[in-house]
Amino acid sequence: MIIESVRLTYKQPLVNKYLYHFPAVECLFSANPYRLADFQYRLQTVANEYKADREELVRILLSYNKNLGCSQKTVANIEMLRDKNSVVVITGQQAGVFTGPLYTIYKTITVIQLAQKLSRDLGCPVIPFFWVASEDHDFQEINHLDFINRQGRLDRLVLEEEPGGKFSVGHIPVSEAVYKLIDALAESTNPAEWKEGYIEQLKDYACSSENLAEWFARIMTGFFTDYGLVMVHPMLPGIRKLMAPLFEQFVIRSEEVNRALEQGKNMVMDLGFTPQVDKDPEHLHLFRYVDGERLPLLKENDVFTVRGRDLHWREDELLAAIRDNPEDFSPNVVLRPVAQDYVLPLLAYVAGPGEISYYALYKAIYPLFGMNMPIIYPRANITLLEGNISKLMQKYGLSLNDVVEGMEEKQRQFLKELETVDIEGLFNGFREKVGRCFQEVNDEVIVIDPSLRRVGDEAWNKALYQINHYYEKVQQYHRKKNDTLVRQLGKISLSLFPKNNFQERVFNIFPYLFKHGPGLINGLVGLPLIEGTDHKIVHINPEI
Repeated sequence: MIIESVRLTYKQPLVNKYLYHFPAVECLFSANPYRLADFQYRLQTVANEYKADREELVRILLSYNKNLGCSQKTVANIEMLRDKNSVVVITGQQAGVFTGPLYTIYKTITVIQLAQKLSRDLGCPVIPFFWVASEDHDFQEINHLDFINRQGRLDRLVLEEEPGGKFSVGHIPVSEAVYKLIDALAESTNPAEWKEGYIEQLKDYACSSENLAEWFARIMTGFFTDYGLVMVHPMLPGIRKLMAPLFEQFVIRSEEVNRALEQGKNMVMDLGFTPQVDKDPEHLHLFRYVDGERLPLLKENDVFTVRGRDLHWREDELLAAIRDNPEDFSPNVVLRPVAQDYVLPLLAYVAGPGEISYYALYKAIYPLFGMNMPIIYPRANITLLEGNISKLMQKYGLSLNDVVEGMEEKQRQFLKELETVDIEGLFNGFREKVGRCFQEVNDEVIVIDPSLRRVGDEAWNKALYQINHYYEKVQQYHRKKNDTLVRQLGKISLSLFPKNNFQERVFNIFPYLFKHGPGLINGLVGLPLIEGTDHKIVHINPEI
C-alpha cells in the first residue's frame, strides 16, 4: 500500500476550519487536538474529575467483550483500567449492517493509532475503545449496504422486516432476514479469493448474536482482534446503572442544559456557521422506553411526558423510575457524550465531520455536571484507490480533486477534444441564424396584425426546441462513438465519489475485503493515517 495526502474541502465550513485553521474555531472547544500539552492537561483533568467505579466497569467490560470472543490483548487492556493512571480514547457509531459505511472502520483505526501514539507520548496506559451506538432507533440509517455489483453498477441491499416503531437496534433480533441479506451480498458481488470465508464468518457471527448491535460488535471485534480494541455497549444493565445518577441530573437540570445548548448555538452562529442541532426547548434530551419503543421525554410546565403517548410523570416519579430501572432511559445526541464521558476515564473522542459540528455546541453543557469536554480528535478521512482505477486516472491525468469537483465538466472537456467538428460552435451559429430569420419574418408580418408577433414567438420556441433536441442527439452520438472514454470516466467517478459523496460515506468494507482479504485492514492500521489532517488516498495493490 502507498499513502498520498491531498487537501480537500468538505461540505461543512466549520469542519474545514477545525481541520485546517483550528484557531478560528478554538473558542468552541475545550482543547487543541493538535497540541501535546493539551493532552497532558486533559490527562490531569481526568484524574481530578473521573469518579466512576473502575472495578465495576472492568467487571462489566470483561463479561461483554469475552462474550464477543475478544482477544487476550483486549482482556489485558480492560484489566489495565484498574490502574488509576489509565485513560481511554474512544469513537462510536451506529450499529449498521455489515458495519455500515467505510468511515466506521476508519474511525476505529484512528482510535487504535491515537491510543498507541499517546501511550508513548504521555507515558501512561491509553486504551482504544469503541462505543456501539446500540440505543439508536433510526432503522433507515442502519438497514442497508451500498456497493458496486457484478454489473459494475451502484447497488443497495436493504434489510427486510422493518421493526415498525422506534426500537433501538440493540433490541432488534437477528432474524432470517439477516441471513437473506448475507446471501444477497454473496450473489450480487463478483467471485473473489476471500469472499467465501467472509460470507461464512458473517453467518457465524449472526448465529452467535441475539440482536443487530451484537452482530455488529462481533464483526468489529473480529476485525481488530490483534489491536486490543475494547467494545462498550451502553444498553448493558451494568453501564446503565453506572449512568443512573447522571440521568437524574439530566432531569433536574434540563432547563440549564437547554440554555447551555442555546449558548453553544449562538456562539456557532456568531462565527458564521449553521448549528448542527436544533432541538425544541421542551426536549429533555433523554428518552424513555415505553412498550419497547425509545420515545423522547418532554417537559411541559412541571409535568414530564413522552411524545405520542398519553403518559405523565411528576419530577419525583421520574427520578424514582431512573433509580429503580435506569435501563429504561437513554440520552439523546446532546447528552450521550456527557453520559459516555461520565462512565469512562475519557481522554479524547475521535469524531467524524458531523460529530465535530455537534461537539461545537456542547462546551457549556459539560460544566453543569462537574465535567469538561474531552479532546475532540478528527478521524482519518480516506479514499481507497484500487489498481485498475489508478491506471485509468493516470491515463486521463485526473486527481481526486478533479473527481470530487465533478466529472461532468471533465467529461465535457475530453469529449470536446475528440470532436471532429465543433458541435457547440456549429449549433450556436445555427440557433443564431435561424433566430435571426424568424426575427426578420416577424418584423415584416406584424404590419398585417400586431398579434402575429405572439404567433411568431411561439413558432420560434418550437423551432428552438427541435434544434436543441437535434443538438442533444448529436452529442449523444458523439458520446456513443467515444463510449470507452465515457464508461471509464464513469467508472472512476463511481469508485471514488459515488452519489456525489465521498467513498467513505457510501461504500461498505466487505466488498473490498472479498478482494483483498484481512491484509487490507491490517495494512491500513500500519499506515501513518493520523499524520496531518489532509485527506489520505490509499493505493491498494490488488495482490495484497
